[in-house]
Amino acid sequence: MAFVRVGQNSSGRFAMAAGLLVLAVAALVAFGFLGVGRGGGIYGFDMRYIHVAGEMWDNLRNPYDAADFKAHMKSIADFDSEIFAYPPNSAPLAMVLSIGDLDYARLAMGALNIASILFLVLFLCNGALKAGAIDAADQARMRADILFASAVVIGNPFTAHVVWMGQTTLVAAALLMGCWLLADRRRDILAGVLLGLSAFKPQLALLVGLWFLLDRRWSLLLAAAAATLAATAWPIIAAGIEGSWIAWIRSLGEYSDSEFNTATFRHVFGLRSVLASAGIETPSLMPLAAASVLLLYLIRDGYENIWLIAAILIISALLFMAHDYDLAPAAVITYPLLRAARGRRTLLAIIAVLACILFFPQRIWERLDLGAVARSRELALLALLAIYLVICRNPIRSAAALRTGRSA
Repeated sequence: MAFVRVGQNSSGRFAMAAGLLVLAVAALVAFGFLGVGRGGGIYGFDMRYIHVAGEMWDNLRNPYDAADFKAHMKSIADFDSEIFAYPPNSAPLAMVLSIGDLDYARLAMGALNIASILFLVLFLCNGALKAGAIDAADQARMRADILFASAVVIGNPFTAHVVWMGQTTLVAAALLMGCWLLADRRRDILAGVLLGLSAFKPQLALLVGLWFLLDRRWSLLLAAAAATLAATAWPIIAAGIEGSWIAWIRSLGEYSDSEFNTATFRHVFGLRSVLASAGIETPSLMPLAAASVLLLYLIRDGYENIWLIAAILIISALLFMAHDYDLAPAAVITYPLLRAARGRRTLLAIIAVLACILFFPQRIWERLDLGAVARSRELALLALLAIYLVICRNPIRSAAALRTGRSA
C-alpha cells in the first residue's frame, strides 16, 4: 500500500509539474511573442539597435559615431534612438541580424531566443541528471522537479520580457552556460571560445571570467581573448582601434548617464538601486561583486559545480550593472533549491513566497502607485541566494575536498 501511495503521489506531482510547464509555454507565447498586456508596443524594439549597427558595419560605417548612428536609426528603423552601447565584439551577432530587413531580424532574434531558452532547459536537465537519483521514488521526484524548474525558466516574466524586447541576455547566457558545461568537462579551448563569444554582454560574462581567472584556467582565458578579438576583426577593419574599442569605452559614460541606466530607473536592478531609491548614493559595487565571487570560489568545494554559475549570475545582478530582465537565466537555480527543499514544507513555502515577490509584475505595483515596493525584488533575490548557499552546501563534500587538499 505504501508503494501505491508513493506512486500516486509521484504521478500527481508529475502531472502538476507538466501542467505548470504547459502554462509556462503559453505565458511565454502570450507575453513574449504576442505582446499581451504590452499596450501596443513593438516586438523586438531593442533588437533594432543591433540590426542597424550591423547594417553600418556591413557598409564600413562606425556605429559609435553617435550622430551617424542616430541618423541611421531614424532612416532604417524610423526611431529616435540613444547611442549604440554594445561592445565591438557584438559585430558577428549584429551582422547576422542585418542580413535581411527588420522583419527578418525580428524573426532571427526570436529564433535565437527560443534556441537559448531550450539550451537553458537542457543545461538544467544535465545538472539534474548528473546528480542522479537514489531510488525509483527519488527518480520520480527528480523528473517532477525538472519540469517545475523548466517551467520557471520558460515562464518567468523576465524571460518573456527579453523575448519581447529582442534583447540578447538569453543568447549570452546560453553561451556562458555552454562554456560552463565544457569547462566542467575540462574542454577548456571550446569553453573559452564560448566565453569570448558571450562577452558582447560584459555585465554577464565578466564575473564568470573572473571565476576562471581565480581557477587559473589559462588556456580557457587565452581562447576567450582570442575569440573576443576575432569577433572584433570587422569593426577594427571598418574603423580601426580608435573607432571601435576606444570609441566604445568613451561612449560608456554617456550610456551610463542616460535616464534608462541611472540607479533609480525602474528597470535598473541591484542593491545599488535599492539604496538609491532610499536616497543613499553609492559608488559602483563592482569591488564588492568581485569580492563575493572570490568568497564563493573559496567555498566552492561544498557545492555541486554545475549550479555555481547561477550563483555568479545572481551576484552579478545584485552588485554589478544589470537590468531586471538580466535575471532570466539565473532561474536555473530553481532546481537545486527544489531538490534541497524536498520534505521541508516551511522552507519550500518561503522559497515560493520569495519567488513570487521576485517575479511579481512591476507594472502592477506602478499602477497601484507603489513602484517603490518593486525594489523588494532585489531583497527577495538576495534571500534566495542566501538560502541556496545554506541549504545546498554539502558538509561531507567540503570535508572530502579539504582532506584531498591536505593529502596533496
